[in-house]
Amino acid sequence: MKTYSRSIFVSMVALGLLVSSLAQADSPIAIGSPDRHSVEVSGKVSLYRVQVEGMDFGEGKNKTHAEVFVSLDSKPGMVYTLALHSSDNNESVVNQEMANTLRTAYVNRLPVTLYRQISMKQDNNFKILMVQLN
Repeated sequence: MKTYSRSIFVSMVALGLLVSSLAQADSPIAIGSPDRHSVEVSGKVSLYRVQVEGMDFGEGKNKTHAEVFVSLDSKPGMVYTLALHSSDNNESVVNQEMANTLRTAYVNRLPVTLYRQISMKQDNNFKILMVQLN
């Protein structure tokens, strides 16, 4: 019995350490810095486009499905995207809030910082993960 209890205890400690390390891996060091899975880009919103759900944008490796498209004056060839409709209602709510923040920045010519996904391929449109008004 003692060996069985000890192996359960060791397994629980290992699981706790794993969960703790995973939570820290996604957490930014400071609120003004990206997490380890994001790239930071800053500028003023030079294009703010919203389209109906179900339409794709781009072609080939740059084809994406999203409803909101944003370009920044600092990186005019790049497009940053948000999908407003998702099977995950929480993601949809957060993306709608980010879209509203970006619209406010566009209308008022406010600088923003976007945190976008790190892409393994060379493309020019990226999913927005976080939005920060500067």
